[in-house]
Amino acid sequence: MLSSTKSGAISISFAGEELAARKKKVEKFLQFQLGKDKGLLWAEIVREIITVPESEILPVPQMPECVIGIYSWRSEMLWIVDLENLLGYHSPLLNSSANLSLMTMIVELDGQFLGLVVQDVNDIVEYDLQAMQPPSLELFSGFLLPFILGHFTEVSTNQMLLLLQVETIFDYSLWGVNIAILNES
Repeated sequence: MLSSTKSGAISISFAGEELAARKKKVEKFLQFQLGKDKGLLWAEIVREIITVPESEILPVPQMPECVIGIYSWRSEMLWIVDLENLLGYHSPLLNSSANLSLMTMIVELDGQFLGLVVQDVNDIVEYDLQAMQPPSLELFSGFLLPFILGHFTEVSTNQMLLLLQVETIFDYSLWGVNIAILNES
């Protein structure tokens, strides 16, 4: 609605619903290194960030290379996964013989927890969901595509930030079993 004030200025007002529809939908994400790229997870699903001594992880036989093993966390067994390896990036863990402390993001989905090892956690950032671009085969391999919900472009560096689909990570079929089933045992 257009109206004018005593000073002659024109003001515009919108009905409540119209104004709400025009507001940006800004969400918070945890940003981390993913090879040479940057990855994002919804901040609300990341419960904790811890360093896990590699010597305290129990390897599990017959598991894919990306599954490092299990770790005792808060009196429960937590599956630890090398996220870079899972997504097809070259992981520095594969060639390391040193006993490392692993930067681990504890994520939760439907009451189940999973430890995702990354090189570094950068920050909590905010992005407008309207600026998110859908994943496409022109930008990502067919293998990586199911793991990406969308991507943003960081304005200052023109770098892509990949918003990961945590449901796909939990259900990844190469593990041979669903992580939620593993957590119940």
